[in-house]
Amino acid sequence: MATPYIDILASGSASTPTNTQPNIPPLDQLTLPTIQNGYQNRLFTAVDLISACLTSIRETNPTFHAVAEVNPDATSLAQHLDAERLSKGPLGPLHGIPILLKDNIPTLDATSTTCGSMALVGAKPSHEADVVSAVRKAGMVILGKGNMAEWAGFRSTSGCSGWSGRGGQTTGIYYPGMKASGSSGGCAVAVALGMCFAALGTETCYSIVSPAEKSGVVGFKPTRGLLSSEGLIHASKRLDTVGVLTRTVSDAALLLIGLVQHSDHLPAQTKQKIVQDLSTANSIPHLHGIRIGIPSSLSDMQNLPACKKTAFERTLKLLETTGATIVRNVQVTAAKSWEALPQEAKDIVLTTDMKVAINDYLSSLATNPSNVRNLEDLIAFTKGHPTEQYPQRNVEGLERAQASDPSNLLYENMLAREEYYTGEGGIDAALCRKCCDVMLVPTLSVDMQSFAAKAGSPVMSVPMGVFPRDTPVEKDARNGLVNVAPGIPFSAYIFGRATKDEDVVRVGHVLERLTNVRETLVPYVDAEAGSGAAAAP
Repeated sequence: MATPYIDILASGSASTPTNTQPNIPPLDQLTLPTIQNGYQNRLFTAVDLISACLTSIRETNPTFHAVAEVNPDATSLAQHLDAERLSKGPLGPLHGIPILLKDNIPTLDATSTTCGSMALVGAKPSHEADVVSAVRKAGMVILGKGNMAEWAGFRSTSGCSGWSGRGGQTTGIYYPGMKASGSSGGCAVAVALGMCFAALGTETCYSIVSPAEKSGVVGFKPTRGLLSSEGLIHASKRLDTVGVLTRTVSDAALLLIGLVQHSDHLPAQTKQKIVQDLSTANSIPHLHGIRIGIPSSLSDMQNLPACKKTAFERTLKLLETTGATIVRNVQVTAAKSWEALPQEAKDIVLTTDMKVAINDYLSSLATNPSNVRNLEDLIAFTKGHPTEQYPQRNVEGLERAQASDPSNLLYENMLAREEYYTGEGGIDAALCRKCCDVMLVPTLSVDMQSFAAKAGSPVMSVPMGVFPRDTPVEKDARNGLVNVAPGIPFSAYIFGRATKDEDVVRVGHVLERLTNVRETLVPYVDAEAGSGAAAAP
């Protein structure tokens, strides 16, 4: 349910937005080169494009709740950038490009940054997140904040997937009542529908790549630190990584390149190498010399749906035709022992990190109208505010964090094991043992995502297939959202070594071109309109 704090006017129906701006191609098909060509040849302006995006948000957001708040200054920013382009030339390839930020990336503009919580409406830190500085220096237009699972999905155990008190329930676009996944679900849906060119998300563990899968877009969590994570509303300062959601792998690489060039946290020589490596990877049409490992013994790969098995084997054969070597039965040594751990042991480091991160952020706020100064205050506020829907949506995640203690023996033991999970037992060592460049997994593996999160290594999800028409509908028992249904896309997940983002981009770029899944996807509102049915309510 929308709240009064969200300044988004509803208009039109729930069908795909109508683009009334001259010469702008369909928003959900725009690529960065297409936009650049439009600007350079004066087919349209940044004001035209931002106006089209805002129209898209007004028309579709009442159905999907992807955007938590629109930046009221977006149009004036576009006007300024158009004038600057005419008088001085563009700042770079991202000049005038519209982007959405996840609602935990703080800005000091007219929008709030709340991590989905009503407690932070109107609150301001003393500084913007570092990555926002890079966005502004690159000349991008911040359209607003993408809805997210409240407190990155760690607030509750009773149905916060894609839901927040501030933004309501984000739903997926390929089946009514579909799960968008989280916590960057709003950003993924917005990218898929063309509400924005791209979005910046954050990932603690699969928070970018999983919602990208559900929306049929590309999710790329690069090596931690490639984009600065300073100044975020963190779930874990140890794990959190800023990444991108785009409609193509090429656009993901180009967006990263543009932001790295305007980032201040990396030495000039490092930035130059990153730009060169990503640019090269984004232009190679083959995989000669690339070895792709398949961790066949992972429990997540043992009971795949037939459609995923078929799509995966077809994808591997196609990759081989471009020169890749497929290496079966790559062993991730720590996988079985990690899987056997009780959930408390798996969660305790993150739970303890979260208490520290939330307390640090809340206590440092320059403006704090709700006077929420620490995690204890936050829990009390959440329980007492009607929009937060407590107790229907509990606060057990926050309460576990509040009860955590860094001197706890289990915490100390699991922290000591981190070196094994990031080293000999993890992804990098598995790749090294078989001389592989990347690993490829045909489904969301929480174990693999956990190892990548701990190591700070890159992960990309790229659409690989679509559930067929005869697929039985499956719902998530915790929230009633549709998890599996006809027409919902699924992705391949590419895992690489830390600092070797170019290998992931290269494989993702070729895989996307070979499978070409996105062109086959049809949002359910379009399918209903095409069959003469009314748009979804």
